[in-house]
Amino acid sequence: MFTKKFELKLYVPATWEVSGDMPVRWRDNLKNAAQYLFDRLTAKIPDDGTYISKMATPAGKAYRSVLNPTYISKSGRTFEGMTDAQATNMGRKFNQWLDNLTKAFAEVDGIKAKSFKEKVDAAIDRWAIEVGDKTIRLTGDKIRGRSVAPVAAFYLVGDERASGWIKEGDFADGTPYNITSDLQRTALKAALMQRILQGGMMVINSGNNPSVITQQNDINAELLTMLRNTARCDAFVGTPAADKCFCAWVLDGSFLYLHIQVGLTT
Repeated sequence: MFTKKFELKLYVPATWEVSGDMPVRWRDNLKNAAQYLFDRLTAKIPDDGTYISKMATPAGKAYRSVLNPTYISKSGRTFEGMTDAQATNMGRKFNQWLDNLTKAFAEVDGIKAKSFKEKVDAAIDRWAIEVGDKTIRLTGDKIRGRSVAPVAAFYLVGDERASGWIKEGDFADGTPYNITSDLQRTALKAALMQRILQGGMMVINSGNNPSVITQQNDINAELLTMLRNTARCDAFVGTPAADKCFCAWVLDGSFLYLHIQVGLTT
C-alpha cells in the first residue's frame, strides 16, 4: 500500500520582477570589484600559451560542435577549412584580448576602470529584465518570498520553514518530510537546488517543450532515487502517477509547475 507523505504543486511565475535595490546592489558590487576582476583575469590568463589552452582551444572545440562536418560554404570552404581558420585566428588574439581588457579597466579622467564601469551602468536595466525573466523565477528572493527551487529542496529534507514559503497559486498537501539519511540532508538540498535551477532554465529556455520536460523529469527522478533513503520513500519516476514518487515539471494549460509527490509502499 502506497502511503503519501506529501504532495506539492509549485507554480513557476511567468516573471518575477527584481526587488527595488537588487539592480543597484548588482551594479555597485560589480563596479567596486573592478580592480579585483582585472587582477584575477590577468593572473588567470597571463600569457599567450595560457590564452590558447584556456580560451582559444575550448572556443575552437565549441565552434566545431555547432557545424555540420559535411557543410561546404558557397565559396567552397569546407568544415575543416572553416574550423582550422577559426582556431588559427583565435590563437593569434591574445595581444588584442589583453589590449581591450587593459583599456576597459584603465584609469581615464581620474576614474579607474572608467570604460568597464560605464558598461556596467548601461547594462543595469538589461540585467534586471533578464534576471526577472529567468533565474529569479525559480529562486524567488528573501524580500518577497522563496520560489520553486528552495521550497522543493527544503520540503524534501524535512525543513519545516518551507511550509511558510507556500505562495498563492501553489498547492500543498502534507508537511515537509526528509527523504534521505540525516547525514545527507545538506548534500541533497544543495544538489536538488542546483538540479531544479538547471533543469528549470532548460525547460523555460525551450518554451516548455514537452520533450525537454520529459528529459528533465527523468534526470530529477534519477538524482532523487540515488540520494533517497530506501526506508523513507519509494524510488522516483519521471511521469507523475497516483502511487509513485516524482519531482516533475508539468504544464497546466499555459502555466508551468513543479509537481512533487513523496510516499512509501509498505
